[in-house]
Amino acid sequence: MLHVHELQKSYGGRHVVQGVSFSAAAGQIIGLLGPNGAGKTTTVSMICGLTGIDGGRVELGGARIDRDDSPAKQKIGLVPQDLALFEELPALANLETFGALYGLSGALLRERSQAALELVGLADRARDKPSTFSGGMKRRLNIACALVHDPDILLLDEPTVGI
Repeated sequence: MLHVHELQKSYGGRHVVQGVSFSAAAGQIIGLLGPNGAGKTTTVSMICGLTGIDGGRVELGGARIDRDDSPAKQKIGLVPQDLALFEELPALANLETFGALYGLSGALLRERSQAALELVGLADRARDKPSTFSGGMKRRLNIACALVHDPDILLLDEPTVGI
């Protein structure tokens, strides 16, 4: 499903990722371990197409992720290291906003948004704003936002922060 081959990234002549390669099959869990500054977040950002790749390649389901318009990006759910939520929108509206960015609409969007809230244990807080949530609740909502479009792959950067 996911193939990462010889990824490379440099900033200002400083190599931050060199020769990272791995593959993950459907249902498989991969963890990137290393000290602060080892390039884990940069690697995740290259995999999902947020950061350009200086060398190597990323393929998801046989399709390369190397262009801004790559359709394969639609198959990725990302939970970033820092929370990515609209603090003043209700939880359900956050999910509907992220789902709409992935092309969901109407009944399917509402159904997937509600299911994601239930999955992370926040269905009873659907109308509440994240600004009123604890850190762990915000993290769970962020995970729900990454899952609302039913991605083929889920990338979590520092997934245990705040949980």
